[in-house]
Amino acid sequence: MKMTSPLYSLRAWKGISSVAIYKLYGLEGSGVFRRESSYTQLEKWYRPTNPRTSWQQVNRQLFASAVSGWQALALAERLAWKHFQDQHRQRPVMDGFNLYISRFMLNGGDPGPAPDD
Repeated sequence: MKMTSPLYSLRAWKGISSVAIYKLYGLEGSGVFRRESSYTQLEKWYRPTNPRTSWQQVNRQLFASAVSGWQALALAERLAWKHFQDQHRQRPVMDGFNLYISRFMLNGGDPGPAPDD
C-alpha cells in the first residue's frame, strides 16, 4: 500500500483517537513502515527466518571469538591496530577494531600480530 504521508504522524494530530487509527490502519504492529524518497510505504509484517545452518553457526562462533579476542587485547595492542589503520588508510577504511575482526575472520581465527608501521 502506498502512502503520501507517514502514518505515524496521525498520532501527533490532536483529537485523533487510537480507535480511529485502528479502524484506518488495522492493528498496531501489523506492518512495517519503509521510507522512500517522497512517500512512506506500509509493508506487511514478516518474521525473518533463522535457518541455523552449520555454516552460519560456525561463523557466529568465529565472530564471537574475534570479539572476545579484541576485548582480551591490552590497551597498547588495541592502540597499535588503531594507529596502523589511521596511518595507512587501507581500503576499505575501517577502524582498528574492524581491521582486527576482519583479519581474524579471514584467517580462520588468527589475526596475526598488531601491524607495524
